Amino acid sequence: MLRSKTEKPIEYGFAPSCTFYMFAVVVTLVCQGAASVVAAALAKTSPDIASNSEFNTAFMIVFQLANFAFIVLYTRLKNNKLNFSYFKRGDEGVKPSHIVVPVLAAAALMAAMFLPVTWYGYFTTAIGIPPDAGMIDNTVGAVTMVTIASVFLAPICEETIYRGVLFHGLKSEFSAVKAVLLSSLAFMLMHMSPLQVVLQFALGAVAAWLALKSGRLLPSIILHACSNALALVIQFTPFYGVLDGCIVWLTNNIVAAVFITLGLFVGGGAAIFALVEFGLGGSKLAEKLFRSGKTEKKTDDEKTAEFDADSAPAPDTSTAATGGELVNAERERIMSDVRRKGGVFSYIVGITICAVMFIVNLVSLILL
Repeated sequence: MLRSKTEKPIEYGFAPSCTFYMFAVVVTLVCQGAASVVAAALAKTSPDIASNSEFNTAFMIVFQLANFAFIVLYTRLKNNKLNFSYFKRGDEGVKPSHIVVPVLAAAALMAAMFLPVTWYGYFTTAIGIPPDAGMIDNTVGAVTMVTIASVFLAPICEETIYRGVLFHGLKSEFSAVKAVLLSSLAFMLMHMSPLQVVLQFALGAVAAWLALKSGRLLPSIILHACSNALALVIQFTPFYGVLDGCIVWLTNNIVAAVFITLGLFVGGGAAIFALVEFGLGGSKLAEKLFRSGKTEKKTDDEKTAEFDADSAPAPDTSTAATGGELVNAERERIMSDVRRKGGVFSYIVGITICAVMFIVNLVSLILL
């Protein structure tokens, strides 16, 4: 949701949200191309520039700043005013659960996905991708820049695009489940990285669910930031060595590895489910699970009133609508169908661009 200059809320519908997403993908593509051009220009003096951690982390910051510039520019061109409440319901303010739940959900998500991501890493190595591909050097400059990009900038910019706008529009056209899956697919492919698909899809799905249940964008931003922060802690602290030792043991104990992986995945998923459903407005579910088996009996008067309402003849509307109203209704139906097809087209274009670049990057990692 954005607010116009008159402070009236303007919600992105299906077609506008998909168009917004498509242009965001174009911005990503332009940034990728610019990074490649710069790397090629510097290759003569710095042959290893393409794999240089500080160059890549600096590009991450530039990319997120480009995302932010796109959001602001696109919004201003549409004569709207930025409003980061998005899904805000009425005048309801931020609750402590909107902060606590996503922090705990991030921890549960990382615990649930750590081993699936690890096994996926073994798969990418088996198909020819170097095991150190995408790794960031443990230098002060690289760590500082990747922290700025992934913990502070990315959560705001990416959640704005993929949950605040795209998911917000998708759920106006599709069921909640389809909207979560479609926005998560778009979020996963947006990274155009074969190394991140497992975690990014899971992160996108949980973030969309948080936004749906909380009715606002803040919880998904916090989830995104905390997940990225935990990933950095795992990679750049001695904790990584402990986990690496556990992985070595698991690879030598396949049966245990299968059960532990499934246990962590199911346990983490259950923890996220409980946190979101009971911590972010899942009161209806909680009432169904915990309320007593007593049901209120309807009085005879209530039953009679319901029967009369059900059996009453339907009003005759055959002459209610004039010819002009019918024409306007048909015109609106046609325009609605055109807008829907335009939204589908924009979404497919965005997904296709990301998928093509994903394949290009996959082939590049294998061959180079």
